[in-house]
Amino acid sequence: MDLARLGCFLVFVALGLLAARAGPRPDARRWANLLIGYVLAVTAVVGLVQQESWPFTTWSLVSGTPARHMTSLEVEGLDATGRGWVVDLRVVQPLSPEELASWLKANEARLGPSGRESLGRFLLQRAEEGRQRFLDRGRAAPNQWLLGPADAPYHFHDAKTWRSTAQVPDSPFTALRAYFLEWDIDERYEDDRRVTRRLLFEYKPPSGDGRSL
Repeated sequence: MDLARLGCFLVFVALGLLAARAGPRPDARRWANLLIGYVLAVTAVVGLVQQESWPFTTWSLVSGTPARHMTSLEVEGLDATGRGWVVDLRVVQPLSPEELASWLKANEARLGPSGRESLGRFLLQRAEEGRQRFLDRGRAAPNQWLLGPADAPYHFHDAKTWRSTAQVPDSPFTALRAYFLEWDIDERYEDDRRVTRRLLFEYKPPSGDGRSL
């Protein structure tokens, strides 16, 4: 199987080089058509047999049986009065919220107290930096400085939680809570309120009382 994958890759590279070297010659279109046809054919075979052959992929993320039970991450920052504010997860860029949630879901059981403290410290710092940035310059994402509202969304995440300054506190975040929102697709389709909010951890800097909330 590994030899077959290597062969597919070498043929792909060879056809690409031949197409590139053809340049403006009359047979250039023929080599380009061969390369395109080869890519389409191998991609179709890889999809049918569901065997990865880099750079040809099965796209298993979107080609498998759709999941019925969904999970998403929600982070809540707390101000000095204890009021909770939902944090715009664009503050974790260049990490995408989906990647952070997937990692946390896979490693939740083995994080331990020190791991939760480290993650809480990171998220609280990013949330506070994002809060200040949003109030000062109107943007939550650190990577939005160049294109502003015209920047492309990260992965599947296009939710802009913070749309006005009324959605963030004037004073700094002093603590943080992280939740998993979990729901069944069919049940939530019937009633959008059917979402379970499961607390993952709470974090307050040691400078407060020396322990988690």
